[in-house]
Amino acid sequence: MSGIDFSCNGFTGKIPPNFEIVSELRSVNLSHINLIGSIPATLSNLKQIESLDLSHSKLTGIIPSQLIEVNTLEVFSVAYNNLSGKTPERKAQFGTFDESSYEGNPLLC
Repeated sequence: MSGIDFSCNGFTGKIPPNFEIVSELRSVNLSHINLIGSIPATLSNLKQIESLDLSHSKLTGIIPSQLIEVNTLEVFSVAYNNLSGKTPERKAQFGTFDESSYEGNPLLC
C-alpha cells in the first residue's frame, strides 16, 4: 500500500499513535474530517512519506518537532485546525513549505 486517503468522509476521533505501523506509506490524506486531539510525534516514523495532509479538521496542540526529521516530505498541510505554538524549524524539507501549509491556525506562530 502506498497511500491512504480518508478525506471528506464522516470519520471522527484521534489519529492513532501507532499509525506508523504502515511504514511504507508515501501519501496520507486525512483532510476535511473531524479529527480531534494532537498530531502524534510517531508520524515522523513514516520515513518514506511524501505527502501528509491533515488540513481542515479540529486538531489541537503543537506540531511535533520530530516531523522535521522526515526528509522525503514534499507536501505538508495542517491548515485550518486549532493548532498552537511554533511552526517547525524551517530547515530541510520544512524550509520548502510556505504559510499556506499552516494558515487558519490563529494560535500558530
